[in-house]
Amino acid sequence: MASLVLMILLFVLGLGVFGFSIYKMRAVIKSNTPLATNYPNELKKLGFLSLGAVVAVTLGFIFLATYQQYPMSAGEWVELIFGSMLFASGVCVFTHTFFIHYYAKEIPEKVNKWLFRSIFAGFALVLIGLLLLTNGIANHISYPLVNGLSFKEGFVTPMSDGKPNIAWYALCILSGAILVYIICDHRFYVEYGRHGILESTFFIAFPAGIIGARVGYVIGEWNHSVEGSLSFAERVANGEWWAPFAIWEGGLTIISGALVGIVVGVLWFIWRNKKYSIWLAVDIIVPTILVAQALGRWGNFFNAEVHGYQVLKENWWFLPKIVANNAAFSESGGFADPGYIYMPLFYIEFLSNLTGYFIIRFAVGKGLRKYLELGDLAFSYLIWYGLTRVIMEPLRDTHYNMGQDGYWSWLWSIVFVLVGAFAIFMNHFVRYFINLRKKQYKNLNLIFSIVTTAVLFVGALVMIILGAVNMSRGVQNTYFLRFDQFNNGLIVLVVGLSLFMVHLCSFLYLTKGFRKKEQNA
Repeated sequence: MASLVLMILLFVLGLGVFGFSIYKMRAVIKSNTPLATNYPNELKKLGFLSLGAVVAVTLGFIFLATYQQYPMSAGEWVELIFGSMLFASGVCVFTHTFFIHYYAKEIPEKVNKWLFRSIFAGFALVLIGLLLLTNGIANHISYPLVNGLSFKEGFVTPMSDGKPNIAWYALCILSGAILVYIICDHRFYVEYGRHGILESTFFIAFPAGIIGARVGYVIGEWNHSVEGSLSFAERVANGEWWAPFAIWEGGLTIISGALVGIVVGVLWFIWRNKKYSIWLAVDIIVPTILVAQALGRWGNFFNAEVHGYQVLKENWWFLPKIVANNAAFSESGGFADPGYIYMPLFYIEFLSNLTGYFIIRFAVGKGLRKYLELGDLAFSYLIWYGLTRVIMEPLRDTHYNMGQDGYWSWLWSIVFVLVGAFAIFMNHFVRYFINLRKKQYKNLNLIFSIVTTAVLFVGALVMIILGAVNMSRGVQNTYFLRFDQFNNGLIVLVVGLSLFMVHLCSFLYLTKGFRKKEQNA
């Protein structure tokens, strides 16, 4: 009992100190004399407060393990203690530096650079700390993990009869949406000097995306009945007219949700914010949706859903222990065979989405800046997320594939890829002729344009031929979606066609380079 009391007191103390540090941080941000603020000194004070929170939280986790009487090894104790310290430190560093960097005014340039670097350092500490902390206790907790809170039954798991009134899945989605808003709001502040531009768009696009996700799921599953349950068509025919609206039963598809949310958000933004560039807006907002989707996928982790087929656990040694252990259970298939787990597709998509955001935002957005047109980053999102789903859909347990034969989401993913590539080409094609009339030419490296055009053309041609050959030799699987020669050929063909459309953009730049050379001559 003493361990329980001490654990609660220490966690409350840690949260209290962290809350006080937030209050002090807010005072720094709201300072009426920002030029007179000694930022290094203020950050040092926040550091001391953070140290107190870190110590309290770390001791809290130690007493938690003691109270639960986990038979932990020495290595697990080390992971628990250092993981707790790194996690709590990361949360403090990330929170303080993020808000000061993004919302404080008149920060010295040198200090601001260190704040920006500290944001990434804090984020890394959070991830490493969570990995170590959960690894320390992963082998001593019950699975499947709690996935929500029921007002009648308390904490529930995917095995419980009752449904959670407060589901971790919903909290993950909401957290992702809020983080996306914060990131985009700051980038608009950098561009236009004021916060809140996206506020009304967020409150319109987010619920529109949820509605779109439900509508897409209902359409895709209308005639699809899973073992033990009726299809929507059958339920409606039986008098359950409300079944398509029963979102509390679960059932959302991210592809249609993203599409509807983007379209509604764009239309609303154009109507309410005519003085701001819609092209810049979509380049800022749309790729950042990947962050929300990455966090949202952890809702599937808690729900023990969206898995693939059973795989040998020893072959997935690189997974965090808590992920691997929880993946031994699926809400649709129960516990996996001994020594096996369900392929954690949610985790793979989490990593893919997060990687995609950084690639689009920084590698493409900054590395290829002079070759881009406004709108390209938004269309790149369609390609990246579409390809992610194209590859992952055939790996899913058939219970999670949509449509009678499982092809519904897969085909829409292919459409995402092709539409994204075609949109990039049309974006450059139209702007090319607009700039041609204005006799505006970008200062581009002609040699680089020639090499890029040639490489993209050869790569696209090879993939188109390989894809077509495989499709002609294979037989389409009509029973259920899986990787076979026909489908593999279709994937390669789609990637080849996408590369070809991007190659056409490069060809336009090549033409621009020659025209500019003629103009100078």
